[in-house]
Amino acid sequence: MHHFLTMSAILLSSVLVGPSPQSATRSGPPAGASQNSVARQLLAVRGEVVKIKAPSKGMLSITVRPVREYGEVTVLARENDLVGHAASRAGGVDLLGLLSGDSGDDEMITAAELDEGDVVSVIYDPQLQNKVLEIYIH
Repeated sequence: MHHFLTMSAILLSSVLVGPSPQSATRSGPPAGASQNSVARQLLAVRGEVVKIKAPSKGMLSITVRPVREYGEVTVLARENDLVGHAASRAGGVDLLGLLSGDSGDDEMITAAELDEGDVVSVIYDPQLQNKVLEIYIH
């Protein structure tokens, strides 16, 4: 597992979500938008799950450790949040899945089914107590 982490690149980025540049040039806000529209910054982290706790019923606190030069990140997820499968790398064919006839793509898991040691990518909102927006397993 550690060999995989050192070979893979960390995904630690920010995304701005807000009004489009076109809407900023108009004389007023777009239809349905408020005057106080503020850009939202989302963050992402990729790494190994090192700790999972249940701070309250139905919620999970998941600590992810990226590669060594970044600190651990703890995010908050609902137990029933669906976990997606990260896109496999080019040429990464699952021979066992082909032989058994099971692609593995149709098997859905939830955040409650994650285990320590799993490698995940998480997109979260730091303005909402690191609330998970999307989570993917590798």
